[in-house]
Amino acid sequence: MRRAHAAWTVAASVLAALALQARAQPADWPDPAAMTFPPIHFQAPAPQKAVLANGITVYLAEDHALPLVQGVAYVAAPGVYDPPDKVGLASFTARLLRDGGAGGMSPDTIDEQLAYLGASVEASSSDHFASVSFSSLAVNIDQVLSIWQDVLTRPDFAQARIEVERQRQLEAIRRVVDNPVQLAVREFSYRVAEGHPSGAYPTAETIDAIQRSDLVAFHDAYYAPASTVVAITGDFDAKQMLAKLGATLGRWQHPLAPKPTIPAFNEHPAPKVYFVQKDVQQSIILIGQPAMRAYTPSYDAFTVADQILGAGGFTSRLFTDIRTKRGLAYSTGSQLTQGFAYPGIFLAYAFTRTDATGQVLHLILDEIARLRDEGVTPAELGQAREQIVNQAVFRDTSVAATTERTARVQLLGLEPGYFETYLQTVQSITPAEVQAAARQVLDPHGLVIMVVGNASAFDEPLSDFGQVVTIPLQ
Repeated sequence: MRRAHAAWTVAASVLAALALQARAQPADWPDPAAMTFPPIHFQAPAPQKAVLANGITVYLAEDHALPLVQGVAYVAAPGVYDPPDKVGLASFTARLLRDGGAGGMSPDTIDEQLAYLGASVEASSSDHFASVSFSSLAVNIDQVLSIWQDVLTRPDFAQARIEVERQRQLEAIRRVVDNPVQLAVREFSYRVAEGHPSGAYPTAETIDAIQRSDLVAFHDAYYAPASTVVAITGDFDAKQMLAKLGATLGRWQHPLAPKPTIPAFNEHPAPKVYFVQKDVQQSIILIGQPAMRAYTPSYDAFTVADQILGAGGFTSRLFTDIRTKRGLAYSTGSQLTQGFAYPGIFLAYAFTRTDATGQVLHLILDEIARLRDEGVTPAELGQAREQIVNQAVFRDTSVAATTERTARVQLLGLEPGYFETYLQTVQSITPAEVQAAARQVLDPHGLVIMVVGNASAFDEPLSDFGQVVTIPLQ
């Protein structure tokens, strides 16, 4: 919060300085507001695509600006594959790929070798995929590729490191109840995804249930050439790099197990008010419901609606009304998560004074209803489209970012060039299409409401907003 305040102070000082400069502007200078420029047409660099002998697709892009090479393997081994009684297994497995030793090398040996080489190898997991990445000086790429391949394909899962990771995760779970925002997000996710693994969070019981044999089995089942896509960029010759990969990663042979059976996503969770009593000075309010799958026509239009409602920052409706005009929340807005095999989630939020909880709930609900019932103005639409297109520039800040996104597109089963098509679609969306998408998603009678706060100080009982379910702290 202090950092944000400091940034705001600096911004105000800059604006004041610019105002002084404006008064001193020579009379013959053109008016900045009247200046026009031709549209910018950006074409992201296209990486070279190749397929190794074992079926792994590789995207390569040379970038000789620095003597560095970086790469990542994306693997279809997502968190939604977790068994219900072992939630957290995919993430646990990914972390131990690197931290548990690999290829017969102990974790300490890997640490020492990477430090000596000035390199890194990391692994992680999300709801959509796992990833194993590396960064290396170009002169050391052979040694680093060897370590990276071992981490990806031959993890050792050292028992001692498993216990270290277990204790780390158990401590993180214990601390969630001390953080009202994390607590609200966890409990909201449980309810809005209602029974689907995308809304599940690990508990002490599920983490304690995970054993080394589970990590080995998960890796054996889902880490395979058929589930892997690779992106590598940097200071190398593409033909030579492809030969290196063919002689190493291309020799990896491992069968892929069938995908686990995942429960169907309930797109209409119970519209209730969930509440956690916590003696804090502000209330955490989350309101939302399932939306739609990413990068469909209705998704494209709803991203614009979301931008206007709350994702657009200072200019959004929620921020303008709740924070700027009324001063009722330090942070407020909305967001739309991406879902590919299942719907994403729409979420509006505010962190407000405890004694303004009811008032802010009404304001958020009113803005959601207004977006659905009244639509958006041409001016709002134009501003939202401009914001989305301008933000897109930051997705192509490097050759690596573009190449890695191309690899993710393939792994997620999207059409090549989906993002460029999305930007084109956004620029042609009409107010009627935005309202139609809002009507498709936003159901005033189907919203899940989550509140963490001190009920004794609320300005209005939560029962005014629907059936209240009190969640005990665990």
